[in-house]
Amino acid sequence: MSRLFLLCLLVLTPLLAAEPAALAPKERDRQAILAMAGTYVVDFHFEETVGFPIGYDLKPAYDSGALEIVLVLEESADKIVLQHVLQTDHGIVKHWRQDWLYENRELLEYQGRDTWAKRTLPETAVRGTWTQRVFQVDDSPRYEGFGKWLHIGDLSQWESEPTNRPLPRREYTKRSDYDIMVARNRQTLTQTGWVHEQDNYKLKLGESTEENQVIARELGLNSYERTLPTRCAEATAWWEEHKTYWADVRAVWAEVYQKHDHLTFAKQIDDKALYRHLFKLDRELAGKRGYRSAETRKQVRALIDQFLNPPAEETTASY
Repeated sequence: MSRLFLLCLLVLTPLLAAEPAALAPKERDRQAILAMAGTYVVDFHFEETVGFPIGYDLKPAYDSGALEIVLVLEESADKIVLQHVLQTDHGIVKHWRQDWLYENRELLEYQGRDTWAKRTLPETAVRGTWTQRVFQVDDSPRYEGFGKWLHIGDLSQWESEPTNRPLPRREYTKRSDYDIMVARNRQTLTQTGWVHEQDNYKLKLGESTEENQVIARELGLNSYERTLPTRCAEATAWWEEHKTYWADVRAVWAEVYQKHDHLTFAKQIDDKALYRHLFKLDRELAGKRGYRSAETRKQVRALIDQFLNPPAEETTASY
């Protein structure tokens, strides 16, 4: 064996060991999730494709866009937390949050009528899977789904099992002809960012399961195209000022989720949804001198408790 060959082998060996394909499956999953963090130009598109009841008129497509940052709030071997913050022409919006849990067995599932309930999965069903927990803008529950990441060459893609969701914000104040969105979510990395595809069925609840009715099918495509971090400087600065408040909000919600197996929320109190109350408190407290987490958590818990598990007549629509 020549000295030149040995020298080349010594140089190339560590490089070959660093190839992505050499990563353990779980670690490759983690790297795919973390790759969704960054600064993006986001395009939202939703379009109904099929109406099922006789005479149903397909609704106009919905299109919107904004700048958005996706921040890593927490990272460990079995959990990654990503926070979305929108930067729009009308200001900064704390957007949705996605928590990723490895081989998680407990789902908090939407039941319709402002209600979520826990479901425990068998250990065999979650082997090698990641649960994506999605939270609303105020960190209240939205939907949870589980599935496996698929890696083929440079393709990395995660797809959920069918997942129940409340009406999206683009429709919940405008429509009352369905109660649950049954969705299959697919998130795929691209060379320039990532895409979130949705296969959605709009389900109207009946008095029994046999009377449930799907009224329409909808396709969703949200694309995240990377852009310069400087374009989201305003959103980044906003989050730095407000992140302590929202860490306290998340801590209170964690206690609520731990304590309750069943959650039902009032639609409004004092003519305002819960997120408006929590956003108002954010404006009053975040970034102020003398900010105290213990006091903030008490106020947040008091607000959530007002909305939690109200009388049945107060839960007439998804909030």
